[in-house]
Order: sequence, then structure tokens, then C-alpha cells
Amino acid sequence: MKAYKVLAGLALVAGSFAAQAAPTVLDTGILKMGVADNGGLGALGVGLSGPTGDAITPGCLCEGWGAAAGGASGYVYGMGGTGVVSALTTTTTASGAGLSAQSVVMLSNGLQVTHKYSYAAGGSLFKIEVVLTNTTAGSLSDVRYARTLDWDVTPGYFGSNYTTVYGGTPTGPGGKVLHTSTNPFAVPNPMVFRAQEADTNVVNSVGDKGGYFVFGFGALNAGESTSFNTFIGASRSVGGLKAALGSVGVEAYSYTTGNSVADGDFAPAYGYGFAGLGLPPSLVPEPGSLALLGIAAIGAGLIGRRRRA
Repeated sequence: MKAYKVLAGLALVAGSFAAQAAPTVLDTGILKMGVADNGGLGALGVGLSGPTGDAITPGCLCEGWGAAAGGASGYVYGMGGTGVVSALTTTTTASGAGLSAQSVVMLSNGLQVTHKYSYAAGGSLFKIEVVLTNTTAGSLSDVRYARTLDWDVTPGYFGSNYTTVYGGTPTGPGGKVLHTSTNPFAVPNPMVFRAQEADTNVVNSVGDKGGYFVFGFGALNAGESTSFNTFIGASRSVGGLKAALGSVGVEAYSYTTGNSVADGDFAPAYGYGFAGLGLPPSLVPEPGSLALLGIAAIGAGLIGRRRRA
């Protein structure tokens, strides 16, 4: 049986500092994701369903986020971080449509970064609301956030994956998107841009690649916050993932697939997208694709129940 025809789940497991507790495992019923206190993803130890394996932990643990203010950066990457004063994850509900958790990280530059996790697109995606708060008594200038993620998708990793990056406009980055690249292999310092396929939209770029995004939010006054949304998930096909991301109104996005196959499709597909960046939705799903998304979610749930029976 062709592996790309079945996808029962996604495992995204959390990177953490050595002193942190074990990752919190969130489960939509279709996808699983681990969240460390520092908001990182990608540690070992969380099981998954489906034939493709974990799409984050193979090779290097090249995943993380960063936030900057006034040119001073703090970030989480792999199993550690820089400029992190404190980090704590709390979970209200770990599974189902009501799942709710959050990671709160205090950075030495005065920013508090909160990642709030919930259920989206019928369980085909995790929603992550990112809130940046100025905890200082003065204004913070040039507030930025960066996210980097190296997907390694079976079949085909490391050299034969296909990566797509869309920066929010037909010509590349726009709105609050300052920079994009297909190079995920460095700490996510928002003050540093990367040269590989920089600031250009790419489709099915071949190789061991991923997505790197830097967003800019201008100045934050004392006590002021700004926020946007990230959506992360997987599907048995590019069409399924794009339908899920389109249903939540993403404006910029990146995804990576396994090898192309005989029928011209690419599969499976793992990716993430962003909304709240001052841009129009980039993936507006047609009614038929929304119906297929619902059918896929139902089918994945039935597969899970059969396996537990």
C-alpha cells in the first residue's frame, strides 16, 4: 500500500531545557503535538499513528521561535535557548475540541511571549495564538517575532523533500512579514535574515529545507500587547493541507511534502501558516475542498477508533 494514501496523525514533540518538565502532549483526535515550557516543539518520546513517522525529529532538531525588541533578541531553538528568564506551560484540557494550553516565556529584553494552543479546522490543525507583551516601564521599538521549522517528511527526507513558501503577496513578503527563507538551519534570531531563497515565493523547491519567517510589529508602549495566529498541521496530501489552512484564513504559509508520486501528487504534507499579519487570506478554499476536509477528519477519527478497539 502506498504510504501517502494514509495519514492517521501527526506527532510534533516539544524541545525543552534540561531542567524543564516533560512536554505536554496535546491531541485533537487526528493530530498530536508536544509543547515544552519554552514553547518549543520536537523532543523525542511522543507516539504517533500513521506510516510516515515524525516529521520534526529526524536529523537535527532545527525548530524554534525568537522575539526581539530594540535589536535585543531572545530565542528558543532545539533543546535550549538564549535570553530566556523564565518559562512555564499550563494545560487546561489536553485533548479533543476543547483542548487548551499555553506557554508563557519571559525574555531578558522585556518581552513576555505567550503561545496559546487550541483546536482548529475540525482537528486537522492546531491553532497557536502568539501574544507579545511589553513588560517594561518604557516603549520597546522594532518588536519582531521569528519562527523556523525544518520538516523531514517520509518518503524522501533528507534530500528529496519538496518545500513551498508563500510570504503573503504574489511577489514575496508583505504586511507584517519582513522576511522569508527556505533555510531553517540556524537559531531564530529575528534580527538576522537568511540568504537561501530569500524573500521570494517558492513552490516545490527540492532538498532538505524548511520555512523561516520574520514578522515586524513596530513599537509597543509600556504594558501594550500585539498578537497574531499560527496554524500547524498535516494531511495525506497537499490539497488536504491547503484546504485546512485556507479554512482558517492564513495569509502566509510554508509546507513540505515527501516524494512526488506517479499520479503527480505530493504526499504527505506537513506545514504551518499565519494569520493576523495585515494581509488578505492567501488560500481561499472552494466549497468542495471544505467538504473533503470534513470527510478526511471523520475518516481519521474512524481509523483511530478502529485501532483502539
